[in-house]
Amino acid sequence: MLALGLGCAPCLRAAAAEPPGGPDAKIYTCVDAQGRRYSSDRPIPECLSQEQRLLGRDGSPRGLLPALGSRDEQVRLDQLRQQRAQEQAVREEAVRRDRSLMSRYPDLTAHEVARRRALVPVLKLIASATSRVASLEADASKLSREHAALAGKPPSEDLKSRTSVNEGALEAQRNILKNQEHERERLSAQFDAEHQRLGLLLGGMPPGTDAAPDSAASGAQH
Repeated sequence: MLALGLGCAPCLRAAAAEPPGGPDAKIYTCVDAQGRRYSSDRPIPECLSQEQRLLGRDGSPRGLLPALGSRDEQVRLDQLRQQRAQEQAVREEAVRRDRSLMSRYPDLTAHEVARRRALVPVLKLIASATSRVASLEADASKLSREHAALAGKPPSEDLKSRTSVNEGALEAQRNILKNQEHERERLSAQFDAEHQRLGLLLGGMPPGTDAAPDSAASGAQH
């Protein structure tokens, strides 16, 4: 029977690093001080001060992992516990997002309807800004001809004022147009990622499965 000595840091590191599911994979089991039973494919942080039994995949005994008492090993297991808690939180959040996605969109048709609805105000602003930019550019051409007609003479205060107002309005409308085009691209990317993810989920993929098509989907669930 395999036995790992007290404070055996290399042994613990080797056991913790061993990939689960391999030919020599082991199952760690223990009962903590409160009587709770645990089972894992890695050393169990909750049983820091408890003996852990090592079993084969067929349930046959493989050895013991004694209680670890050194401060270094306690710190290491605390880090392992925190890592597992973070991994679990990530998995739970992925499941929550997927379930929320399926709740909001029972089928792909509903998702496409939502896409079109979300794009309506953006497209209206794009159309309005495009029209306004065209009008202001036409005004700018007229003002430019007025300046050219002066043949080097200084422009009047009225011409300077109208030119300044036109330039400011044109810059503002171009910024609006640029921002709304970026928003259209963002929404399209978001809905594209959601569409692919939703298709997988509706096809039977369990919520939370690590198969997200695009990181953009992370922002699409909120």
